[in-house]
Amino acid sequence: MHNSKLTRRAFLSGAAGLAALAGTACTTATGGQSAATGQPATTVAASRVDELLGAMTLDQKLAQLVMPALRSWNEVDITDLDAAAELAEALGRHQYGGVILFGANVKDTDQTLKLVNALQANNVEAAQAAKTTAIPYFVAADQEGGSVARLSMGTRGTGSMAIGATGAAAEENARTTGQIFGEELAALGINVNLGPCADIITDLSDPGMSTRLFSDDPDVVTRCSLAFGKAAAANNVVTCYKHFPGAGDGSDDPTATHLTLEQLRKQGLAAFTALIDDGVEMLMTAATTFPDFDDEQTMADGSKGYYPATCSPRIIGKLLREELGYQGVVMTDALEMEQFVTEPTTGAQLFAGEPHGVDSQVNIAVACLQAGCDILLLPWDLRNADVASKYDDYFKALAQQVKDGKLSEERIDESVRRILALKEARGVLALGVKDGKELEESITAAQAVVGSADHHTAERKIAENAVTLLKDEGVLPLPGEGVRVVILGRTSADATPISYALSELQGAGALDANAFVDDRIAGQTRGDKSARTQVYVDKYYDLGESKLVWTDDISQAIAQAQYVVCMTATWAGLKQLQDADGRMQGIGRALSEAHAAGAKFVLLSNNLPVDAARFPEADAIVCTYLSSGYDVDPTGGSGSEHMRAINANAPAGLRALWGAGEMGGKLPIDVYAMEQSAEGAWNYTSKVLYPRGSGKGSVS
Repeated sequence: MHNSKLTRRAFLSGAAGLAALAGTACTTATGGQSAATGQPATTVAASRVDELLGAMTLDQKLAQLVMPALRSWNEVDITDLDAAAELAEALGRHQYGGVILFGANVKDTDQTLKLVNALQANNVEAAQAAKTTAIPYFVAADQEGGSVARLSMGTRGTGSMAIGATGAAAEENARTTGQIFGEELAALGINVNLGPCADIITDLSDPGMSTRLFSDDPDVVTRCSLAFGKAAAANNVVTCYKHFPGAGDGSDDPTATHLTLEQLRKQGLAAFTALIDDGVEMLMTAATTFPDFDDEQTMADGSKGYYPATCSPRIIGKLLREELGYQGVVMTDALEMEQFVTEPTTGAQLFAGEPHGVDSQVNIAVACLQAGCDILLLPWDLRNADVASKYDDYFKALAQQVKDGKLSEERIDESVRRILALKEARGVLALGVKDGKELEESITAAQAVVGSADHHTAERKIAENAVTLLKDEGVLPLPGEGVRVVILGRTSADATPISYALSELQGAGALDANAFVDDRIAGQTRGDKSARTQVYVDKYYDLGESKLVWTDDISQAIAQAQYVVCMTATWAGLKQLQDADGRMQGIGRALSEAHAAGAKFVLLSNNLPVDAARFPEADAIVCTYLSSGYDVDPTGGSGSEHMRAINANAPAGLRALWGAGEMGGKLPIDVYAMEQSAEGAWNYTSKVLYPRGSGKGSVS
C-alpha cells in the first residue's frame, strides 16, 4: 500500500485513506480486496477499527491518545524492562497508544530490540489480565539525523541542512537517508519516526533555528521532506513531519513568531500544504505562538495572550483541519515543554493549575483535543511512582471532563479512530510478540542492518557532497609538506574527528606521513619531531564551564604557523554570536593572532554557516553543517558491519581542506551580513552576504 501514488484522496497510504479507514467524512479511490473475505480492503479495515473502538472503555480510549516517555525510572536509564518491574506495572495500568524512546533507552542493537519487544509484550500481558484486546504500541523515536539522532549504535546521518547543501542531489540524498533510517528503525521494532523537520528557516536570530532544517526554500524543503518520509515509509515506518505550520523548529524556551498568515503561506505553510496534498499520514504541531494572525485566548490569570500552535483552534482546527482538509493523525509537540506553561509575550501562565501538574496538563490536553490534535505527546516522562500516580489522576480527570460535558466522547472517538486506522494501515495492529528463536533471528537480522558498513558509506558520501566552499583567497588546498599548521577544535570532543581525518590524509598521501602531530587535546604526539611538516592541535572552549580556554602554547603555535584552521560550532540565535560568548572570543582571538603572525586563517564552520558572516575577514571559509557526535571514533564499534553513530561531516571538511575530498556543496540558506552597533552588539543587516546556492566548488 505504501507504494501507491499519494494524493489528498489516496487509498490507505495517505491521510484521506486513513480517514476512510476511520470512518470520517472522506471519499477514497477504489481499493483491492481482502484475500480472507473477498470484501473491499477499506471495509475490512474500517470494520476492524469499529470493532476495537466499540469494545473500548473511556479510559482505554483516552489512553490511546497519550504517548509518554520512559527515559528512566528512579534515575536509572531504562534499557531493560525486566529490570524495571515498577515501570512495567505502571505502563500496564493504562493502554497507552504508544511510547517514545530517547537516547537513554537506546544503547545497542540487541538491547533496543529486546526493550521494544518487551514493551509490546508487557502491553499484551496487561490487556490479557484486564480481559481486553491488546492494541500494540506506536513506538516512536526522533531519528531526523544529524543533531537529532537517537540510534547511538546506528547511522547518524549528516543532518537535513547538509542534505540541502548537496544541491541538485539533495532530493536523492534525502531519499537515501530516509531509506537508511527506515531500515534501521524497522529492524529494531520502532514504527514511528518523528522526523524530518519540514519547517522553513524564517529568522536567523530565532534561537530555535538549526541544521535540523533542509533550507529556506519551500520547494527544496518539500521535495526533500517527501523523499525522506516516503523512503522511511517503504519500510512500514510511519513518518511524522514536524512542525506545522512550519516556521522553525522551536526551542526550549517560549517563543513567538511574528509572521502574518500571508507571509507564512509563502514560506513554511507552502511546504506543509504540499505535504498535505501529497497525503502524508502524520504531522507534529509547533509549540510556537503566532500572535500576528492567531486569535487571542484568555490566560490562567484572566489576561489575554496566545496559545502555541499545538492548541490553537484557529491554526489546527480552522487552518489545518478545515482549510487544508487534513484528516491524518496530528501529534502534539512534547507537552512537558515550557511553551505550554508560559505565554512568551506577556509571561502569563497559559493554563490554570500548578505548572506541570495534573490540572494544568489536563487543561492543556483538552485545549489540544478541542483544537483538533489526536496524540498527546509526553505530558510527563514516566520516571517514578509519583509520575505514575499523576497519570492515574490525569486519566480520571480527563474522564471527568467528558462527564462534565467539557470534552465530548465523540471528539475522543474521532482521534482514536484515526490512530487505530493508521495502526491498521501500517500493520501495527497485527504485530506479534517475538520470543525464543524468533527474537534471536530478529537480533541477528538487525545487527546486519543497524549501523552497517553500507549505510555508513552512503552517509559519508553525502557528507562529502555537502562540504561548501564559501570563500578562498588563494589559500586552499593546504600544502601537505613543509608546512606549519595549527588546528583548533572547539572542545575536547573535537580531538576525535581531527585525529581521524589527519590519519586518513596521511594514508592518502595528502599530508606528509612523517609529519609531527602535537595533539594537546588528546595529550598525544606522533611522527618525527624534527619533521618539516608540523601540526599543532588544541581547543579554545570548555563546554562544561561554558568559557574560553586559551593558553600561551596556543599563541606560540600560531605565531610560528603558516595556516590556522579554526573549527566552529555556531548553533543558533544572536545571543551566541556576541563578543561575551567564549566561542566567539576563541574564534576572534585565533583570527587576530593568525593575521598578526602573517598566517592564513581558515574558518571551518561545522554547524550553522552564520559564523561566515560573523568572521568575514577569514581567508577561507568552508561549511560542513553538523557539530554533534564528534566524540565517536569511526573506527570503533562492534565490528566492521556495526559501527557507532559517527559525525561524518567534520572529517569530510578537514579532508577537503587538503584537497583529499570534494567541496561541491551549495549553501542551502541565505546568510545575511552582520554589523556591530556602537554599544558592541552584533546584529544581522538586510544585506545578503552569501546567497542561497553560493559555493565555489573544489580547488586544485
